Amino acid sequence: MRSSKLLLGGAAVAGVTTALAVVGAVLTWWWLVVLAGMGLLSAVLLAALDADRRVRELRSFVRSQIAAVDPTGGRAIPTTDDVVGTVRALQAQYTGRLDRLQDTVEATLRRLDERG
Repeated sequence: MRSSKLLLGGAAVAGVTTALAVVGAVLTWWWLVVLAGMGLLSAVLLAALDADRRVRELRSFVRSQIAAVDPTGGRAIPTTDDVVGTVRALQAQYTGRLDRLQDTVEATLRRLDERG
């Protein structure tokens, strides 16, 4: 809501200064043309300065939020024992699967030998 009112206000100011500049040019009142042009340029400068200020504030806010994030996600950092235990568990699973595969292959070969 606030941004739409600000946009309408900016459009109104731009329209008024443009109308003043046109009227001043028609009446050859060059001081009015210069005054309207300088008013418009001043408004543009103020808008640019405000945008720059907002960007700087946002940048510092984002940096502070990123610094506050816990990179571990609340989990403990794994130790060497954890890694070794995990590797051993994976090794045991892999060995168990190979043993089952070997048993299956041997049983299949025995059945094929029995058939002839």
